[in-house]
Amino acid sequence: MIKVERLAGGYGKKPIVQDIDLEIEKGEFFALLGPNGSGKTTLFKLITGQLPILSGDIFITGKAVSKLTKLEKARKVAVLSQEVQMTFDYTVEEIVSLGRYPHQKGLFKILSSYDRQVIDSVMKITNVERYRKTNFRLLSGGEKQRVLLAKALAQEPEILLLDEPTNHLDIKHTFHMLDLLKEWQQTKGLTIFAILHDLNVASLYADRVALLHEGSFLEVGDVNTLRKEQQLKQVYEVEVHAQAHPFVPKPQLHLTPTHAYEPEEAPLAERFQVERVEEIAHLRFYQPLRSLSNATVGEGVQWLQHFCLLKGRVHSKQSLLDGLEEYGIPPEQAAAIGFNGNLQHVVISERPFLDSQLLVVAAIEASDNVDAIHLMLFINGQLSDKALFDGYMAATEAKVKACQRFQLGAVQSAKDVLLIAGTQVESQLYDLEPIIFREGIEQAVIAVLKEAFEKIGGSVDD
Repeated sequence: MIKVERLAGGYGKKPIVQDIDLEIEKGEFFALLGPNGSGKTTLFKLITGQLPILSGDIFITGKAVSKLTKLEKARKVAVLSQEVQMTFDYTVEEIVSLGRYPHQKGLFKILSSYDRQVIDSVMKITNVERYRKTNFRLLSGGEKQRVLLAKALAQEPEILLLDEPTNHLDIKHTFHMLDLLKEWQQTKGLTIFAILHDLNVASLYADRVALLHEGSFLEVGDVNTLRKEQQLKQVYEVEVHAQAHPFVPKPQLHLTPTHAYEPEEAPLAERFQVERVEEIAHLRFYQPLRSLSNATVGEGVQWLQHFCLLKGRVHSKQSLLDGLEEYGIPPEQAAAIGFNGNLQHVVISERPFLDSQLLVVAAIEASDNVDAIHLMLFINGQLSDKALFDGYMAATEAKVKACQRFQLGAVQSAKDVLLIAGTQVESQLYDLEPIIFREGIEQAVIAVLKEAFEKIGGSVDD
């Protein structure tokens, strides 16, 4: 559909982009990525004919662009650029109507009934219908962008070229626009070539991406290209961490600013305080911790600051949220566990761990038998995702071993909660000593569970 061969060009005799080879298939959503100054807009203007080509060729549907008349090009290609300049004071409807010009016939280019039908349709789906009689210059930047998209769609193009199409748009209208483009791609076979700044948006919507660096392609491939953290760091000169989107099989990127706040190094004991009253045991850390948990409130991988055992609360989410609200604890920053035991029997034990410290909280619910075992582990150090999951597994295995060793029976209640969290400062403990990391967690959990079982009156035989 679009083929670029050894393309070079720029604003003078010295090329800004050079040796560009690219082929975009029909019905593909292709995203061009790269930092400011990498040559994205230059390449876009070369393809759209706004800049002269120094060398190389561009083909559209197999025909050289230089051989296409302006009318032929307009019937195949629509362009939405960043630069919006309107000499005359057109209304929105008049702007959108310009998109039908390449398809109009006759000397006077009168709009047909079909033309009007297309115009009404694209104005409706781009949500600019209410501005039909409004002067274009009176619109906001985001509204103008949607009007120009409607104009481009009114052309009924085979190819849509977009230069930062979500510029000036808020989150709602960004996703509305891209959802619309994706729908046209999938239902009408529209080929889309877009410059995008937001790497996460590009990952969600593009089929393939090209990473432009200093005027040349560093890589062209599917969106898994965005999993290559070192390559992105080289191009954008920022710390980048790639993770999987929770619901879409696409990568998402987390950027770490150089000025990110890091708390001063301190022992674990100086990072939190404990409140233990009749109805709640509350560990409040002074800075959020990155945690992994199966708790009803605070589940999954999150940054949390409050860790609570709420006595007498059923294990429903609403009951736990109500309990947090009663104590003025923000639920979006908390992990909450319903607990039907004596809070004074909850063991909170700090232990040395590698070159740092580990805090283990063990809470056992028991009537005639042990009904549930809740564990929370807090490590003063940096934990990667792998460390969180491996630590979680080590704690689970340690609980099973403790139950067997102390003859507690096969305790694996559906009510059991296990949480592990890291302060994300100090040392990267797991990466240095993964085996010792797991063994240290296992030994600490077994020792603390022994103490917790003795507190509720159990007889423990080592």
